[in-house]
Amino acid sequence: MPTSFPLVRWSTEMLPERTRFSTFREEFARLNLALDVIDHSGGRPRINVTYWPLGPVGVCSIVTTPVEFIRHKRHLKDSRDQFGLNIVEAGPVQFANAGQEHVYDVGAACLVDRGRLLRVFGPRGASVKFVTVPAAALRSLVAQPEDLSGRPVRPEPALRLLGRYLRSLASFKEPPSSTLASTVGVHLLDLVAATLGPTAEAAIVTERGVKAAKLQAILAEVAQRFGDPNVDLNNVAGALGMSRRYVQKLLEETGKSFTEHLAGCRLERAFAMLTDPHHLHLAIIDIAFAVGFGDVSHFNRSFRRRFGETPSGVRAASIVRQKSSCAPSQCAGDGR
Repeated sequence: MPTSFPLVRWSTEMLPERTRFSTFREEFARLNLALDVIDHSGGRPRINVTYWPLGPVGVCSIVTTPVEFIRHKRHLKDSRDQFGLNIVEAGPVQFANAGQEHVYDVGAACLVDRGRLLRVFGPRGASVKFVTVPAAALRSLVAQPEDLSGRPVRPEPALRLLGRYLRSLASFKEPPSSTLASTVGVHLLDLVAATLGPTAEAAIVTERGVKAAKLQAILAEVAQRFGDPNVDLNNVAGALGMSRRYVQKLLEETGKSFTEHLAGCRLERAFAMLTDPHHLHLAIIDIAFAVGFGDVSHFNRSFRRRFGETPSGVRAASIVRQKSSCAPSQCAGDGR
């Protein structure tokens, strides 16, 4: 069975308060990030870091109180031959790299050469998400990316797609297998290259990542709006700035139509509600309407085709399981 790439978390809150910042600086920032850290919070620093390795590509998120990260010359021997595309989620944040210095507000992005001097400062605290990619891999897709280092990235559609794709990673309920993680890593590399401007020869290659990000955006939009009984293909395509036919084409590659994806989201949510004790007060017809079905007979037929049981049967079986698993004192006191 393929191994998985687990999400790794570091936080100053995990450390003893008295030595919290010094321990984080010495044992994490300098050793793992090849950076020094200066506290500007007035003695109450809080830094949370998450990192997800996806093959040779990595996704990292840093949320901090006011601090300053600095990569000095002495750190360069420990730094990696990588580039990082940084997207500011809360700012402003000042980046200084490769002889450039700019202040970035929310939604702005910049490329950082991790093998050169760096200073990052969030005077009011910051939240930054970034994708790290091997320098050699990026150079195979983008001409001289070092010339783009430290400069603002143009707010092109590819940057918005990259942001959406990164947010879609939160939908993973468990770490992906190594095969899937590597595929996601390739998509992210493609999206970084598409954001920066791939060479003509690489444009066709990077389209695979752009298509994957567009598909994820479509699926996320469906998952967000399935409860609206009036949502349709035109609504989703319009919200994403895509044509109806293009959305259909991308969904066809999944083996399911728009209608099937929409019904799937609705039925999965209905199943979850029917097996949740907190929704026992709702009639089945109320659940059908809540998840976007306009006709209870159609809901019942669709539900049975998908799960092999009626909604009432699933609810009854769930109640039996809950009663059999609860403690005798709880069962005696619940009145059922």
